[in-house]
Amino acid sequence: MIEELKAHVHHIFAPYQNVKSAQELEEELSQNLKEKYHDYKQEGYSDAEAYRLTIDSIGEVSELVASINLQQKELEQAVQMNFSKQRLQYSDFRSVSVRNGKFNASDLKGSDFSYSNLTNSTFKSSNLHQCIFENVNLTGTLFKSSTCKGVTFKHCSYDQAQFTSCDLSGISFDNETFQQTIFEGCALKKASFRNATFYNVQFRLLDAKKVDFTGAKMDKLTYNFLSGAKADLSNVTLTEGGM
Repeated sequence: MIEELKAHVHHIFAPYQNVKSAQELEEELSQNLKEKYHDYKQEGYSDAEAYRLTIDSIGEVSELVASINLQQKELEQAVQMNFSKQRLQYSDFRSVSVRNGKFNASDLKGSDFSYSNLTNSTFKSSNLHQCIFENVNLTGTLFKSSTCKGVTFKHCSYDQAQFTSCDLSGISFDNETFQQTIFEGCALKKASFRNATFYNVQFRLLDAKKVDFTGAKMDKLTYNFLSGAKADLSNVTLTEGGM
């Protein structure tokens, strides 16, 4: 089945071997599909079912690649993994690279994303209950209107990540570092940012009165946002400049 997957992807890219980086993108997609196929197998699907589900996950790649005058940018956009609208409870996403991935409106309860690269991915209206994000690259990642109860965030990169309208109550972000991260309209009751470090972080349209920032270090911009959110900043250290 793996060879069939590779052949399928090669067939998609065959007309575009002269497109810059097309070969690299073909290899990337093949590797991603291989991992996805094995994930389906681990979930108990038969070879044929896992193959079909994997092929279906490619989404609109075939149509896009088949369009005339395909440009490099369009091709890169095509090679995205779409995990939206799927039941993927307790899935193993450890150490995967899913740049620009879409995890929208999916049930991902208990899934493990440790050591993954989720740059510019989106989690919109998804169930992330008890998911694990340890040592994950969340650069540019968007969490919007998703259930985050019991989620573990540890040693992640949050550069330009955004949390919008998510319930982050009780979540621990202790010792994490945030760079140009945005928290907007989130519930943060009893969330903890103890000893965290903030650079140009925005806290907008939320109440931070019951959030623990003990030992945190932050620049003036972050401090001003948190002051407006009524946070207790009596035990934080104000720093100068960014990273």
